[in-house]
Amino acid sequence: MNDQPTTVAPRVMDLCRVFLKSFGQTVKLVSLYSAGHPVPASSQQESWQLLHEIFSESGWPEITFALVAGRWLVNGQLAADSAQAYELLAIAFRAHALHSVTFRPECRLYELSALCELASTPPNRAYQTNADDFLKERGVRHISANVEEFMKARRVTLPASALVQKPQPAAPAPRPAAPPAPPRAEPAKPVLGFGSFIKNLVDKAVSDPRERAQIYAEALKHVEQALVRRASESSHKLLLEKQCVVNERVRAESVMTTVAQGKVIVDQEGRILMMDPAAEEIVGHPFAAVAGKKILEGLDGLQSEDKFVVLAKELVIPENRPVSEEILHAGASEAMSAFRQSVAVVHDEQGRVVGTYAVLPHAAKFREAQRMQEEFMANITHDLKAPLTSICSALEVLNDTLRPQLHGEDAEFLDICVRNSGTLRQMIDELLDFSKVSSGRMTVHPEKTPLEPLLRECAQVLLPWARSKRIVLEVEPDPDGKALPHVLADRRRVLQVLNNLVSNAIKFTPEEGRVALSAAPGGTDRPGTVVVTVRDTGCGIAPEDQKRLFERFSQGQSERREGVGLGLAIARELVLQHRGELWMDSEPGRGSTFSFTLPCSPP
Repeated sequence: MNDQPTTVAPRVMDLCRVFLKSFGQTVKLVSLYSAGHPVPASSQQESWQLLHEIFSESGWPEITFALVAGRWLVNGQLAADSAQAYELLAIAFRAHALHSVTFRPECRLYELSALCELASTPPNRAYQTNADDFLKERGVRHISANVEEFMKARRVTLPASALVQKPQPAAPAPRPAAPPAPPRAEPAKPVLGFGSFIKNLVDKAVSDPRERAQIYAEALKHVEQALVRRASESSHKLLLEKQCVVNERVRAESVMTTVAQGKVIVDQEGRILMMDPAAEEIVGHPFAAVAGKKILEGLDGLQSEDKFVVLAKELVIPENRPVSEEILHAGASEAMSAFRQSVAVVHDEQGRVVGTYAVLPHAAKFREAQRMQEEFMANITHDLKAPLTSICSALEVLNDTLRPQLHGEDAEFLDICVRNSGTLRQMIDELLDFSKVSSGRMTVHPEKTPLEPLLRECAQVLLPWARSKRIVLEVEPDPDGKALPHVLADRRRVLQVLNNLVSNAIKFTPEEGRVALSAAPGGTDRPGTVVVTVRDTGCGIAPEDQKRLFERFSQGQSERREGVGLGLAIARELVLQHRGELWMDSEPGRGSTFSFTLPCSPP
């Protein structure tokens, strides 16, 4: 051990504690990703800079971090009363049976990276990895890892006074034999220790002091060898028992990691410390959005109908009592019940977990069937669109060229063919749009856009249809006479939303009715937005139909019209992608009002 000052500056000790935490976090990142991945690379750089800052502040020629009886020491000085605050690094030390790690000022970044790679080795391979050889193979010269060893029994040396022959009194002259005395109880003799017993035995048997010393040395040598042998046997049994425990843990973890793909790491309070990419996909949030939140409380995804989380109540294993078997859970109880009914745990004869047996839960089967249905819809509608487009084009040519020559039933049949082919094309377009929405391929590209021209363009396109039904279709100006602010919108997608809403209004409005488009700033209720409104004087929508009107393949039961019931579902998805909202207000017999918001463009 180097000669270090008896006291350490508080700032230096604080830096040492920060380094321990940073180094432990880096080791865990390397185990999740790899040493060369950008995420652990930045953490390695931070730990390396902290290490050199400690050297700069302290002036030490080397720094030794040791884990002794659950406490962290820095160059022999106590750094932390408990290893729980640095549990990530303590787990790595225990897995590799590391006693201490020594750094020198010349330590390079690649050497720290190699040490992180060593510490992140899985527990099932830790005992197969020699720390010194591992570091030497990677050219590490300024870091040394010291492996724990059972201390050999020290040589016992007797004090000099024990090796000096004490003078013996002269032997008394023999006396004539006396008659045997009656037996009487003798006082209890004090129990002698093993060393006193050997000394008395040698003193009585050997009179030469040199010979006694030689016998003492031989006896102590045999005792020392016996102690070393017993210590070796005991340590070997402990290592076997420890390896057995590690093997059982690795086996259980292997079973769980085979069933589950993602990995989430939490601290002793259940806060998220790290999450791999697979877990990010499962949770539905990037790691940056959930870091530091409690996994049982802070995840919005747990409010959905198909997510749940299960966590042990005691995340820190107690040392002086059995661990609690109580389990905490949050999320959808129905989903957890379905999952429990779909998985069976396989035990061996001793009751240890060795595997699982599972079938797909009903929810998973439903999602798979739903995915297959959506793929079928996308493929079949795509295959139908090309021939239907040709049919519609041919009917339009016939209508333009032969319509003046046809009369009676012939003209009526041609009108029916043209009208129904257009309806069928609209239905297939809706199915194609919905398949894009479901698969996430329907995207918007908002840009600064004036809103009033979009309203007028939509009204101009649908005006002939409205006139054919003798319906008034108009764009209402702002009542205050102010110009509308520009909005952030994808022009083509907003036109699609307007066409869907206005088409529905015309479809469900009787003759001599009225459909009006308008827009106005959101005001105090919806600041920073523009509210677009489509109002009609149609039949209205019953309250029981309003609840499911925005669902796919849904129409009002009171008035069925042509279509597949996807227009409002697609419109709502497009509005949501613009970070807006879509809602309705309707009463049977008094018409309906559909409104949606678009964000204002910043000045």
